[in-house]
Formats: sequence, structure tokens, C-alpha cells
Amino acid sequence: MKNIQKKLLLPLAILIGMIPLANPLNIFDDLRLFAFDTLQQISPREPIENDPILIIDIDDESLSNLGQWPWPRDLLSKLVENTELALTTSFDIVFGERDRTGSDVLTEQYSTNSNLVEELKKIKPNDEVFAESMESHTTVVLGSAPNNKLVNEDIDPKFGLIIQGDSPKQFLPNYTGMQNNLPSLMDSAAGIGSMSIGGESSVVRSLPTFEVVNGQIVPSLMLETLRVAIGASTYQIKSSNASGELAFGENTGINNIKLGNVIIPTNANGYLWLHSTYKENLNIVPAFDVIEDRFDKEFFVGKIVLIGTSASGLLDIRNTALEKDIPGVTVIAQGIQQILNGDFLVRPDWMEGAEFLFGLFFSILICLIIQYFGPIGGLIAFLIANLSSLFGSFYGFNNLNLLIDPISPLIICLMSYLIITFFNFLFTELERSKVRTAFSQYLAPEMVSRLAESSESLKLGGERKNMTFLFSDIRGFTAISESYKSNPEELTDLINNLLTVLSNEILNNNGTIDKYMGDCIMAFWNAPTDQIDHSDLALKASFDMEKALQEFNINFKEDKGMELKIGIGINTGECIVGNMGSEKRFDYTVLGDPVNLASRLEGQSGTYGFQRILGAGTVNNLQTDAYLFEVDLIQVKGKSEPVKIYTSFDNFSLVDDALMEFKNDHKNFLQSYRNQQWEKALALLQRWEDKVDEFDLYYAIFKDRIKDLEVNLVDPNWNGAYVATTK
Repeated sequence: MKNIQKKLLLPLAILIGMIPLANPLNIFDDLRLFAFDTLQQISPREPIENDPILIIDIDDESLSNLGQWPWPRDLLSKLVENTELALTTSFDIVFGERDRTGSDVLTEQYSTNSNLVEELKKIKPNDEVFAESMESHTTVVLGSAPNNKLVNEDIDPKFGLIIQGDSPKQFLPNYTGMQNNLPSLMDSAAGIGSMSIGGESSVVRSLPTFEVVNGQIVPSLMLETLRVAIGASTYQIKSSNASGELAFGENTGINNIKLGNVIIPTNANGYLWLHSTYKENLNIVPAFDVIEDRFDKEFFVGKIVLIGTSASGLLDIRNTALEKDIPGVTVIAQGIQQILNGDFLVRPDWMEGAEFLFGLFFSILICLIIQYFGPIGGLIAFLIANLSSLFGSFYGFNNLNLLIDPISPLIICLMSYLIITFFNFLFTELERSKVRTAFSQYLAPEMVSRLAESSESLKLGGERKNMTFLFSDIRGFTAISESYKSNPEELTDLINNLLTVLSNEILNNNGTIDKYMGDCIMAFWNAPTDQIDHSDLALKASFDMEKALQEFNINFKEDKGMELKIGIGINTGECIVGNMGSEKRFDYTVLGDPVNLASRLEGQSGTYGFQRILGAGTVNNLQTDAYLFEVDLIQVKGKSEPVKIYTSFDNFSLVDDALMEFKNDHKNFLQSYRNQQWEKALALLQRWEDKVDEFDLYYAIFKDRIKDLEVNLVDPNWNGAYVATTK
């Protein structure tokens, strides 16, 4: 079996290593992105000293001061005019419709009012004012919004484009159209860029560099802003199979983008991985302050100005790995920062293959270690693999700006460990099953289980343990047997059915049934396995046995006109438990005085009229509250030393104050009895003998016993112990 096991598990480990190649349900993609988000949160990008990026924010405060959006474009022209010394001013806003407050629009609205029309014609339209301010600035960039619901004609490019290698159109995100700005504004702008951010994901992890709109390659607003700012005219896109790129004839995607002297690495679809920083690390000023000339124009020298919105209701809110609900313009600003500082997160083409080989290596290693060192050795190898993967991912991100996926190798190793461990367990259980099948005809089930676990169980000997024992016997069994004298088979069925019902309750409470002796059951707890609450389990089992007997008696009374009763004795103490017998035939059982005492206590249950009698060892070991009462101090048959005995109830006829009063009087009753204070003892007895049904027989016994002791007791040193004459 072991040879088969080794032959099967190694190929299995290899197959598990192939799982990332299939990537079922794209689960690895989602987990990989989660890992990258976590790395960003652990090690966000540090703020930049002398950051040239300045964001002018159309925020709620600006709207409050200047009115609701959209603003008259003569106001926006002031933004352009006041930032004319900036390297570029870029709008993350689309101006697709004419200014509704412009003189040309008002002229059309009030065409019937000739006087008003004449006055309006003297005023230059706001859109014209805005266009002229952009022409004056010369470095204004406008944003357009890609839209698959529109179909546009070709857009006149304001840039040059050089393509090396495979056509990037097959790799870039595609759109049918774009929501453009007014033609006059587009003609005045120095650049037009797409405002698309982050694709369909709710979290922006990467930024597109280019998009294809109706067959035409369009740069992103991020790139176009940067192009105008540095005075470049041309982009260069380098794709697979370009000179110097090893793609082996496969169309693997875009490799990088060159703008001026800057080479921008991208993923295969032309996206720049975003290395996020916090919004608070960006330079942001309210638009209102700029319009109100609160900044000297010299303030904008050398700045790359981005104008966007954070105001609620303007719907330009994004999420990054670090923050939720931040303005989209801040994400564009972060992308430009990365490019200017050469701070690129990269994930080379070979990385996925390296991750696969890492996972496969450790998958095979875990398999081999489990074979020779067991599950613990495999677990250690699994932990080492995981720690290596996690540390390598963090080190690569933090020190090398490499995106290394720790999740795929981790899952490969986890699946390898779990599946291989499962098969090991399966093979082991098959071996154990052979043992169980071979010996089940000869040994008790508990013993068979231990034998299957370890051959050490086949040795004679035992161990010392503190255990709880339960004996249960049918009361009046002799008389019952007499009624079945003519039908012993029916008596056998009765005993078997009753023992089954009672035994089930013992087993349900994790007890071990040692043996059946006629109508008697012997059971124990805390062996073969440890049970901290073994006394409580035994007591609970006795309560459940009582309830089960009550249900059994319902049908039995209907059939036979009588009820069955049982007595239960429970005791706790140290004994020897293990395999007892000869070298050729032995049983798993217990030896010790506490066992014998438990048997004696079961016999006394009928004497005192209680369902169960508990030894002091059990009472002292109970961890839960119960209705416990001391019964007597007795010297059982076969023992020279007297022992205290107790009884317990699952429920009781007295509650609250009455119960507490009864417990106190009962304690005083026993003390008075043992002190030979007969009158006081009788007075306490008589106070409760007609009030507590559970103690009717008990008090009757003691009443007779006191009367006898008053006459016949001659030993002044009597300790109050009762000498039991029966079992």
C-alpha cells in the first residue's frame, strides 16, 4: 500500500501545481489583486518633495461661493488665465455643450426681444472667451469621456505616434465613441486626452495609457497632460515582436511607452500599475481661491495643474487600495507623479511562470516530506513555503517595485498539503479498516478502535487514572422474571430492549460500557480518552437514563400493567484501567476500590428510596450545579471505613427560599442525628416529611432508625455511621 501511495501522490502534487494555469473562475486573478492591494496598504508610496503636480479642486466650498455647476465659462477662463505660467493646465472635465449663460445662447432664447438681442450681441460668448483664454495659455489640455453608446468621427490628433512591433490596437481597451468637447474648445486646446480610469473594477489599481476609440488610438488624459507639460510631440508604443523584444512570434501585448526620455513600463494591455499614495500627500487648492486671485501667478510657475471635481453630486469619485471616495483627478495626479519620478510597479512577463515553478517545487517538496516525515513535517514545509512566498512578495514590492503574487503559490501549497494529507489519511484508514475487520469478531468496538490506532494496545497492563463509574440495575428483577417464567424468550427481548435504551444514553454522554451482568450495566468515563468533566457526564447520563426509562414504561405499562425501575450508583476515584487478563485473552476494563464502591452504592439506592446514590468522590469532582443532598454516612459491605453518600435530582419539588430552607434543615437534621440529639433530629424530620415527596421513604426509614437507636444504642462514641447489611 505504501508503494502505491508514493506512486500516486507525486503525480498528484504535479497536477495540483498546474491549477493556476487553468485559473478556474478567475479566482487567482481576484486573489492576486487582493494581495496587491494589501501590499499597497502595508507600504504606500511616500510623498514627493517639491511635487510639481497641483490640483485645483472644484469642491463643495467653491460651489457654495460661486454657484452650482456648471459655472459660466468666463469663470473657467479665469482659472486658465491665472495659471498661464504653469507648464500645463489640464481639465478633467468635458465641455460638450454650449454655456447656457453665454450671450449666444441667450440671444437664441430671447430672439423676440430685439432690444435685448442688440445688447447681447455686444457681449462676447462665454465659450469664445474660454477658447481665447486657452489659446493664450497655449498649453491647455482637455479631457474627453469614452462611451460605447456613441460613435464618433475621427478625432484630429494633436500628437505624433510611433509603433514598434505588433499593432497595439489588439491589446488596448476599445470604445465605439467618445463624448467630446465643443469643436471650438478642442481647436484651442494643446492636447485632448481620455478621462477613462481603471476599467470596470470598483478599485483603481492601474491606469490606461492609450485607448482605441472607433479605430483611432487616443492617449489618456494622464499621458497627454504630461506630453504637453514636457513639450514632447510624439509617443512611441513598443509591443511584442518589436526589435529587442523576445515574443517568439506570439502576440503577447504591449511592453512599454516612451514619452520624451521617459520609458513607461505597462502591462500587456497598456495599463500603468498604480502605486498609490494618500490624498493628503497631494497639493490641492480650492478653485474659488484661484478665481478670486488669492494666489500670485508666480505660484504656478513650473507646476502641472490638474482641474477636477470633488464636490458631491458631480460623480467623479473613485476608490484605490488605500482610500475610498476620492476625486478621480487625484488618481490621475498620482499616475503623473509616478512617471515623473520613475516610480513604476512592474510585473514582468516571466513572473507568472516563476510563481508557478515556485508553487510546483514546494508542492512536490511537501508531498515528499509528508511521505517520509508525516503530516507534521509537511506542515512545517507548508509554513516555510508560505512564509517564503509572503516575504518574497513583500520584499519585491517594497525594495524592487516588483509585483509578485504570493497567493497562487500559497494556494498551490495549501491544496497540496490538504489533498496529500487527505490521501495519506485515506490510505491509513484503509489499513485500520483491515484491522477492524479482522478483530471485530473477537474484541469490543472500543478495543478495536484502540488497536487500529496503535499496536501498543495489544499489550497487557494498565494506567492509573481518576475515573467515574456508573452501575445500573433493574429493581425487583426476580419478581419480573417470575412473570416471564413461561416465556423466557420474551424476557430476553425485554432485557435487551431496556439495556439498549439505557446504554444509548450512556454512549450519548461519551461513556464507555465495560460490561453487562444480567440486568446490570457497568460503565465508566475518562478512559480510554481523557474527559475533564467525567463526573458531570456520568451524572447527566443517569438523568437521561431516568427520562428514557419513563418513556419506555409508557408502552410497557400498557402491555404488562407494571413499571420497571432502576437503581444507579455513581462513584469517582483512582483506579487501574487497561487490558486485563491473560496473554491470549484479555479485556479492556478497570480495577480498584472506587469501582466496587460504585457497585455497592447502586445497591443502596433502593434502601433509601432514591433513583441514584453518589459517592463523595463524585460530588467533590462535579463542575456543574445540581440538586445535591447528603444522604447518610454508611459502612458498606466489605469496607471497614464509613463513607458519605449523596443523592441528586434533575429537578426538585421545592424552589428558591423554600429549597434553601429545606437544605439548611436537612443539614442540621443529619448533624443532630450523628450527635445523638434525637428530639431535635425528629423535630426537623417531622417538619418536612409531608412536604417533600422525594424524601418520603427516606424520612420514614430514619424515623424508625431513630426510635431503634434511642433504645438500643449503647456506644457513646458512635460516629453516626450506618452499617449496611446488603450489597
